[in-house]
Amino acid sequence: MSNYIEIPFITLRGYAVPLLKAEIECPRIGGNLLIYALPDSGSRFSLINKKTLNECYNNLEDRYLDTVVLTNLNLHTKRYKLKFHFMELNENLEIPVAVADFGEIGGIYPSLILGRDDFFSRVTICFDKNVKLLVKINSRI
Repeated sequence: MSNYIEIPFITLRGYAVPLLKAEIECPRIGGNLLIYALPDSGSRFSLINKKTLNECYNNLEDRYLDTVVLTNLNLHTKRYKLKFHFMELNENLEIPVAVADFGEIGGIYPSLILGRDDFFSRVTICFDKNVKLLVKINSRI
């Protein structure tokens, strides 16, 4: 599969950032919830905002994967495998996400931060300065 997409950077409060549109499976509302994901190759694990998680799930024990340490937040937190549909990629991916309580990051409020181990192991990305993000889905995901 040779699936490339371009994601333009948007400027918010003087910061240029690439945001991916994603839908998270949301049993509480009986469908999917549109969220925005920030790719961050500096983060090891993908993180989901605790507020977003609480909007969608009452019980996550059947999706429990493991407990990880987020050293930059000095936090032990559980990781869960959740289903996402990435709209620009037109792909459904099940990604392990650690739960964190985060708010504004560089002037934006993403619901999901995509990390190296969980997201970038499945895609190849190339940043074109602060203009666009090129994403290629690896052939075997």
